[in-house]
Amino acid sequence: MRNRRSRHSSRASSSPLALAVALTLALAPAARAHDDHAPPIVTTPTGGQIVYFPKEAQFLLDVRTEQVAVHTLETHLQVPGKIVPRTDRYAALFPPVAGRVTAPPGGLPLVGARVRKGQTLALIRQSLSGTESTQLASERIKADAAIATARATLEQARRDLARVQSLGGAVAEKEVQRAELAVKVAVEDLSRAERERSLFVGADAHTGRLSEFTITAPLDGVLVQAHASVGEQVDTGKVLFTILDPRVVWVEASVFADDVARVEAARSATLHTEAYDSERFTARLFNLGQLVDESTRTVKVIFEVDNAAGKLRPGMFVEVAIGSGGKQDVLAVPDAAVVEVEGRRLVYVHAAPEEFVAREVVLGAREDGLYAVKHGLTAGERVVVSGTYQLRSAR
Repeated sequence: MRNRRSRHSSRASSSPLALAVALTLALAPAARAHDDHAPPIVTTPTGGQIVYFPKEAQFLLDVRTEQVAVHTLETHLQVPGKIVPRTDRYAALFPPVAGRVTAPPGGLPLVGARVRKGQTLALIRQSLSGTESTQLASERIKADAAIATARATLEQARRDLARVQSLGGAVAEKEVQRAELAVKVAVEDLSRAERERSLFVGADAHTGRLSEFTITAPLDGVLVQAHASVGEQVDTGKVLFTILDPRVVWVEASVFADDVARVEAARSATLHTEAYDSERFTARLFNLGQLVDESTRTVKVIFEVDNAAGKLRPGMFVEVAIGSGGKQDVLAVPDAAVVEVEGRRLVYVHAAPEEFVAREVVLGAREDGLYAVKHGLTAGERVVVSGTYQLRSAR
């Protein structure tokens, strides 16, 4: 029994994180002893939360801080953005009618295949349910009956006309004109009935099959989605194919209404994404919205990017640095100090030996691993640059 307890104690003590957590819990009363009325986590008058973290736990978890200082950075108007397809270079294809999917010559295209405008992607053989087939047969019988009636009427009108004409001057001219008009109307009625019947050409009441429709590519691009299988029964609400031309994409972002003039003057932006950390992409202003969102007081802006290499993919999040303000001395913090929580950016300020304050900040441009600070910090304050995850968990 003693050996089992010894091994258990050895395993528990082998985890620094577990030991730190246990130590934090054990020393919490000592931390609160500084102020009998202070709980382990309290909220400051400015809205930041105070997190108590014993020095021993800070040492074990390698919590380190750096001083907020002034740095020389390139200043931009920096906002988050999202890559989206350009609307005229993106297409979702639906079947025009319910039916079964059949393959064109060469087979159905696969995801990732390049397609050309006008290329046949699939064929849809229209099919009907049993009820619809019965109704179709009934409508076709009615159309056949209408044609038979129109032909009989026309034949009778022609006989009447021939009879009147054979009487010569024994009948009034009006009678002849009336007979001629009846023939003309009967011809038009027959023609209309035949046109209506032609709608059912190719329809098979037994198989319920009407006709075949072709699904073609409306633009050149890449097949990014394919949901069609040979023999599958599909309806008009299902997307069969999605085509994207990735050579040009858009970036959607939102700027505060007060910055609209700055965006108009810049006309361009530089994009950065974590996927290609060492690269920067140039974008040009495509559209600046005319409406201000009442809830956020922001305006939507769209930039266009040449994407011949296909690196920027719709759905990616990017940092959009709009324009160039030149080199300026600004207050800055390392990007390792910034934590994003529910769309807000926070830093942990080392307020006392065992106290950290989670404070929301407004950041500017990012350059060389530093964020310019617009609001929320002052020079000389110390922020956590290592161990932010543990402090966030403590919150």
